[in-house]
Amino acid sequence: MWVGVFPELSKIGGIQQVSRHAAAVLAKRARERNVPCELLGLNDARGRGSFKVGAEEFRFAGFGRNKFALFLRLCRQMPRIEKLYLGHVNLAPFGLLLRMVRPRAQTYVVAHGIEVWEPLPAFRLWGLRRAQTVISVSAYTKAAMIKTQNLDPQKIFVLSPPLDPSFTQEPCDAVTLPLPSGGRMLLTVGRLISSEPGKGIDSVIKALPKVMLAIPEVFYVVVGEGDLQPRLEEMALENSVRDQVIFVGATQLDQLKSYYSRADVFVMPSRQEGFGSVFVEAMAFGKPVIAGDHGGAPDIVQDGVTGFLVNPDDLEALTLRLIELLQNETLCVGMGAAGRQRVEANFTFTRFEDRLTKILDGWS
Repeated sequence: MWVGVFPELSKIGGIQQVSRHAAAVLAKRARERNVPCELLGLNDARGRGSFKVGAEEFRFAGFGRNKFALFLRLCRQMPRIEKLYLGHVNLAPFGLLLRMVRPRAQTYVVAHGIEVWEPLPAFRLWGLRRAQTVISVSAYTKAAMIKTQNLDPQKIFVLSPPLDPSFTQEPCDAVTLPLPSGGRMLLTVGRLISSEPGKGIDSVIKALPKVMLAIPEVFYVVVGEGDLQPRLEEMALENSVRDQVIFVGATQLDQLKSYYSRADVFVMPSRQEGFGSVFVEAMAFGKPVIAGDHGGAPDIVQDGVTGFLVNPDDLEALTLRLIELLQNETLCVGMGAAGRQRVEANFTFTRFEDRLTKILDGWS
């Protein structure tokens, strides 16, 4: 029996999306080998749920944040488990329990980013070290785990999250969006929550006054919601750009794709991205990207080719890059085209599925 345990499979977010992708591959590979497979979501609503990857639907069981109920479910299944895929390092201790019952069972733990850049609590660290295979979403996170968690580099595989298959469909008509009919549009997509304060939206807001001196018709759209929004709105007011910063909240997929389509430049000079699936999404729409030169972003954005990498704390550099792209349409188009080609070559779901299948089968 194969079991995949994930933090969440039903909500919006980068970790949630890559969890769905991994769960789909796990279920499909188990089916090909005629092995029973169960998918479990710790933070999903209690009971049966489902999600789609492409046209295929997959079912899972949610546990409503009840770790004890999940623990009991795993205890009942452990005598039969051959592979246990743990979609976040916080779930790594479950692997310790399995190894006690079935020492030869295979355990896989996924590291997404910031959660493993600093020393882990002892029990999570022990679970991570005891896993036979650790999957890292970026080269930066792999290096951080080797240095900070003292992991064996031979058992860490870098597996970049893919573009969701739904993004290969045609975008919706951008004219339906509640936006100015003209002007140059900057775009950020991300959750505005206090536990993830380093997205760099504050830096873009602070850069806008000088950008507007060069490009008066510029405006900035932020897609996402969370408890940080009031503070960011206040910051826009303090910098005299409140009318140019448009917070649109969370959106459905078709509308999100329309925002990508309408944007001129995607910008998110983040200090904390373990990977950054939104960079891949923007590049798939042929948009140049400005990202932080930190974390997983350099695995995606090629500096000077598909966009620019900037120091998240260097406001002047961010301002200059924004102005450079907005004033140079040829550069925007060229970087956008290079970005789209990079996505097609490196970040497709087919490539991800092939790579993860090989990892599950025991070779790189």
